[in-house]
Amino acid sequence: MSLLHDEQNRITAIMSKDLGENIDTISALFSDCADVTKRKLTVGDTNKVDIYIVYVDNMINKGLLEEVTVQQLFTSLTDLPAEGQFDYIKEKGLRTVDVAEVITMNAIIENILSGDTVILVDGYDKAIKVSVRGMPNRGVPTSENEVSIRGSKESFSEAFYINRVLLRRRIKDTNLKIKQFKIGVRSHTDVAICFLEDVAKPEIVGEIEKRLKEYVIDGIFDSGMLEQLTERNVYSPFPEFQTTERPDKAASAILEGRVAVLVDNSPFALLLPTTLNSFFQASDDSYTRWEVATFTRILRYFGAFLSIALPGLYIAVINYNAEVLTSPMALSFAAARNGVPFSVLFEVIMMEVAFQMLLEAGIRLPGPMGSTLGIVGGLIIGDAAVNANLVSPIVVIVIALTAISAFTVPNEPFASSFRIVRYLIIILSAFLGLYGFILGIMLLLNHLGGLKSFGMPYLVPFAASGINEGTDTKDAIVRLPLRNLKRRPIFSKKDERTRLVKNKDE
Repeated sequence: MSLLHDEQNRITAIMSKDLGENIDTISALFSDCADVTKRKLTVGDTNKVDIYIVYVDNMINKGLLEEVTVQQLFTSLTDLPAEGQFDYIKEKGLRTVDVAEVITMNAIIENILSGDTVILVDGYDKAIKVSVRGMPNRGVPTSENEVSIRGSKESFSEAFYINRVLLRRRIKDTNLKIKQFKIGVRSHTDVAICFLEDVAKPEIVGEIEKRLKEYVIDGIFDSGMLEQLTERNVYSPFPEFQTTERPDKAASAILEGRVAVLVDNSPFALLLPTTLNSFFQASDDSYTRWEVATFTRILRYFGAFLSIALPGLYIAVINYNAEVLTSPMALSFAAARNGVPFSVLFEVIMMEVAFQMLLEAGIRLPGPMGSTLGIVGGLIIGDAAVNANLVSPIVVIVIALTAISAFTVPNEPFASSFRIVRYLIIILSAFLGLYGFILGIMLLLNHLGGLKSFGMPYLVPFAASGINEGTDTKDAIVRLPLRNLKRRPIFSKKDERTRLVKNKDE
């Protein structure tokens, strides 16, 4: 660290009443910073005073700055008093509401780097912060990863203040609290936890606040980094947070008593606590009829099971337990494998790895090229491998069904954990047959049963269907009609579970 900073990169220089000393300090801190604009001006008529304006170029609205600050300072301060000049400038010389005093050099620099304009006045050891931010952003984009047929198309963006507005616009309640922190001794990233004060459990809010302050790090640039620092299930492939890019989904979670965490520069919000059931709920489930929502959820659970179990089950049956097949099916499988020089295990792993490589390559390439690579590459590799007798057609079908099934889960980080679990079940099935397959499923269920997300068991409501008067199961695999979902889930306070009642005036 430099002489002006401590070991946690906080600025140690103190404010002085001498404007020249403050200018020297700011100039030293912002040396070789071509994007920082600094100018010393003199305002007043009979009684004059020197002021110093500092801001970061292109992080402020220059037109607004000129109108509400600079122009106003020269036109409204002709009768500047001999004493109390700081307060007079603050109250009379600025035509904006968002004005505040800043009393430390560290706070001054933080505000400047956050996009505010700071005005220092000669003779005072404090400064005026004027908020005229105008940072570049891409506005409110369309959701790309969580596409819905019905419902809002809006998505969170990288602009922190826009994300806050997207939540506030959906929950117009003074009980919606947004507690804001800065994390990262160099990045000073804005992080906010959003919750309903009268619905969310205070111990959950307190726990996330504690975890956010647990580590000192150089910088946070995405919610994924914050997730890794604050999770407790470090050695589990299953996430402790639920991520979403949709503000309507985040708002719905907050109404259930959960907490949303927003991170500046990240278009994803973190939702906590979470359960296995939460990852299978899509945004538009609440907007469609209950029969359709129930059917699609059953498909998701079935797809998740196939994604984990299908390759391992195929290996176990072919290698050890062919007697479970009917005679025509067994003969068909044997004919398909005729001439293949590799074992079933090697076949499956080879095709699985090939597909994952195609998937990764498709993600990294630009949109049209990525989709073309996935389709053409998959067809060419699969067809060529079958024609060359390197793999059997059945394995290609198994891997294709496995891949398709994984995409039915509406949460990509959760679906990604299936890849690791899938290989574990493949290995156990290859050495122990159906016993290994069943053992793998049991180990998976045992692992999920031991997981918790901020004190919430991962398998709620399946492992404890009687809690919360059994109402959580009404919005699990089966989603009952909306008028039957009268209570909030177990995430909320016990005395704040009622969320839907019949209007007695009707």
